[in-house]
Amino acid sequence: MNFPNEQILFRVSQGDEVAFSQLRTHFQSPALKFCKTLLKDDQEAENITKDVFAKIWDSRVQIKPEVSFQTYLFVNLRNQIFEQFQKFEKDQILRQQYLDKVV
Repeated sequence: MNFPNEQILFRVSQGDEVAFSQLRTHFQSPALKFCKTLLKDDQEAENITKDVFAKIWDSRVQIKPEVSFQTYLFVNLRNQIFEQFQKFEKDQILRQQYLDKVV
């Protein structure tokens, strides 16, 4: 049996917290590793992983049991990481603009 199967994903989409916990437990480690590799920051990787799982739970009705959950998860992680990179970049630009004005 491949994990997660359509039945587990269907249960998650219907609000089954036990099924979601199984899903999260199964994917937590690879998701965290993926985030750490891209972010090079353990705490930020943990925050993003936690946030993405929370967002998936909040939008669980959109889960399609016939579609790969792994792909769905990692696309969400990647998008969240890219958003974080954009925030970092914007913060750096604003910081530099501020320093340019002060000096």
